[in-house]
Amino acid sequence: MKTIELIEYLKKQETIQNAQIVRIGILPNDGLIIPGFPEALMSFDEDTFTIYTFDGLLKLTYEGQKYAFNFSEIKEIELGKYNFKDRYLKLTFKDDRYIAFSYHLKDKKYPEQAPLFEAFMHKLESLAN
Repeated sequence: MKTIELIEYLKKQETIQNAQIVRIGILPNDGLIIPGFPEALMSFDEDTFTIYTFDGLLKLTYEGQKYAFNFSEIKEIELGKYNFKDRYLKLTFKDDRYIAFSYHLKDKKYPEQAPLFEAFMHKLESLAN
C-alpha cells in the first residue's frame, strides 16, 4: 500500500486529523515494545509521538495497534545505517526499553515525508540541548 493510502486508511480508523504523519518501518528488536517488523506510520506533536502498526504482506490492515511515547522519556538516541544504505533510528527510553525503525527521507508519492521527518529529527535534536 502506498503511503497516502495508508494515511487515509488510518484516518478512517482513528480520530486523527491534520496530524504530522510519516511512514517508518519497524525493525525486529528485543526492545520489548513492538513485536515483529510490521509496516508503520508515525504521528507526532510537541510532546508525544505515536506509532501505528499495520499487519499483512499484500493487503495491510490496521486493527488498533498503536504505541504512544513521550519525548521526555527518551534517554538515548542512536542513528545508523544497515545494509550499507538503509537508515535507522533507535530510541531508548528511561526504563531501558527501546524501539528501532527504518526511515526514508524521500517518498516520491508522498512529498510531505521529507519535511515532516526532518521536523521530527529537529524535535529529537532539541532534546539533546
